[in-house]
Amino acid sequence: VLEGIVRKNFLPRGGGIVTRRPLIIQITQDNLSNQSWACFLHNPDKKYTNFDEVRDEIVAETDRLCGNSKNILPDPITLKIYSSDLPTLTLVDLPGVVKVPVDGQPENIEEQTINLVKSFVQNPNSIILAVSPGNVDLANSEALKIARQVDPESRRTVAVITKADLMERTTENRLVLEGKSIPVKLGIIGVINRSQAKIDQEQPIDRCLEEEELFFKSNYQYISGEMGTPYLTKRLCKILLENVKECLPELIIRITEQKVLQQNILDSLGTKVDDPFEMLIQLLYKFCQTFDSNIDGKESIKLSNGKEISGGRHLFQQFERTIGTDLEQLILPEDIEQQIEQEIMSSSGAKPALFTPNIAFENLASNQVQIYVKPVKKSIKKCCETITEITMQLSKQVFKRFPNLKREAHHICLSLIMSKTQAVEQFLDNYLKCEICYINTNHKLFAKDRQRIEVESLDADGENLPFEKQNVKRIRALLELYSNIIKNQLMDVVPKTVMSFMVYGFKEDLHKELIKRLANQQKVGDLMKEDVFIEEKRKKYRLRLCGDTTA
Repeated sequence: VLEGIVRKNFLPRGGGIVTRRPLIIQITQDNLSNQSWACFLHNPDKKYTNFDEVRDEIVAETDRLCGNSKNILPDPITLKIYSSDLPTLTLVDLPGVVKVPVDGQPENIEEQTINLVKSFVQNPNSIILAVSPGNVDLANSEALKIARQVDPESRRTVAVITKADLMERTTENRLVLEGKSIPVKLGIIGVINRSQAKIDQEQPIDRCLEEEELFFKSNYQYISGEMGTPYLTKRLCKILLENVKECLPELIIRITEQKVLQQNILDSLGTKVDDPFEMLIQLLYKFCQTFDSNIDGKESIKLSNGKEISGGRHLFQQFERTIGTDLEQLILPEDIEQQIEQEIMSSSGAKPALFTPNIAFENLASNQVQIYVKPVKKSIKKCCETITEITMQLSKQVFKRFPNLKREAHHICLSLIMSKTQAVEQFLDNYLKCEICYINTNHKLFAKDRQRIEVESLDADGENLPFEKQNVKRIRALLELYSNIIKNQLMDVVPKTVMSFMVYGFKEDLHKELIKRLANQQKVGDLMKEDVFIEEKRKKYRLRLCGDTTA
């Protein structure tokens, strides 16, 4: 049937299941060409004028994915045919329904073929050609059965009866061809395809069409004008035109949306690089500007987990979680009073202590400050990971066309981040050493609340306690006071240090470092080599965009 419409002998033949992948045949009327020609979507640059070669390519492309077995696959082969003698139509050749598995086919091959057919005919905008042989009772037609399941009112089904010359000349069969026996709203059309003998004899399709016309005029004269392959082609074109008119508003919207999508993808792939060095400088500047905007909250970036965040906001959240929350959760240990007693005894030596030695309080305070080293380092690590993640995602976006440049730029960023991280760690390490080495009991906040604590330790309940216990509670209160002061200072100093040394230091040196290490005429050729798949994608989306524009 399809060869009769196309008027070319191009489809593979053989025993068993021949069509193992859907074949999408896009026919385009080309009045500028004197010769029919074809091309495949998987190899658009190759032009076929010999349709025997088209058949060979269909077989080869089928075997490429399906192998030599009889298995089927849903991946379609798209064939474009251009001819001045043919109307513009799109036809899909689908595998026939296999009832009994053969040659290693799976047991559910029938289910697979039915599902594959349904995946195409379920489209409400498609026209279903339900092809059935004329020498078989149409009531048992598998094609009509599937068509009825997806189109119960037969609004978009055309029944095609092949081998009409083998049908008995009975009243029942005449009623079938007239559409009175089995109602199909778009009609039942009888055709006569070439027999295998005529194919072997290489009888031209045009000769077969002449014989078909003569048969219907001789045997079904009253309906001969609505029978035959030429009428089927005209009928399909008319149905298509009516369907397009009905669906035109929605089609225009869908085509426009698709065109915008294809153009956006094509734009993202960029154009061929004319001046690699200039492009390199522009990309490095764009990378740095995008990083600055992200940190300043002007732009967001999609992280590897799919979340879109502002880098600056994410850093602020890290400070709150690691420094704010973690430090707040660090309180004096449960056995702190035993530690205080032990420290007082150790500091007093062999003599009993009349007053608490300063060294005891300083040792206890120093031990408490040392506990804060871990959350400070955790905060630095988290901020380092955040900046690394941002630069990695940015490099994927900005340098995605150039894998060598993306890799080199990311390595430079990592090196610079490590350098800035070390500066932060050194500064805060020294800061914590200062806090540990010198316990400042003259701190204004400490001195202010110390008097209050001293007074509270002499309240009525306190007077009933032994001196040693009362002294322990007083030192505990002073330790809590001093620890809170240090925690508040760290909550202020750590974010400032990270932002100054790591974030803004990285921002200030990033562009300079990238230019210094990458803007080299000797390196630019290698750095600006595009991904091997980029040009292939450009061709593919140009073809799609051309198709959408034509539509």
